[in-house]
Amino acid sequence: IKGDVMYVTNNGNHRIQKLTTGGQFLQKYGQHGSGQGEFRYPTSVIVDQRDRLIVSDSDNHRVVILDQAGTWLLTINGNVTGSHGFQNPKGLALDPQGNIHVAASGSNTIKV
Repeated sequence: IKGDVMYVTNNGNHRIQKLTTGGQFLQKYGQHGSGQGEFRYPTSVIVDQRDRLIVSDSDNHRVVILDQAGTWLLTINGNVTGSHGFQNPKGLALDPQGNIHVAASGSNTIKV
């Protein structure tokens, strides 16, 4: 929740929804797929200090950063081998310095 707006994952419809805290629909971000602007089972969304949306895109094994208009800014691709990757990111958190912490169920890890 940010002010009177909240962001929720609509996992079954493969998108993020922006709602008022009263539940009124304002905007949607994404659709089913694996390209830019597409999600496969997004599981978490948070808003950083710069009002960017950070989304765990679980079945695409990535974390995505969007601006408030829904413009795709960055993809953090976790589907790599070795200790640097993560699979099926689920939970997201920000620390006071703005670092993104990713809990990945497929690799049983938490990455920064």
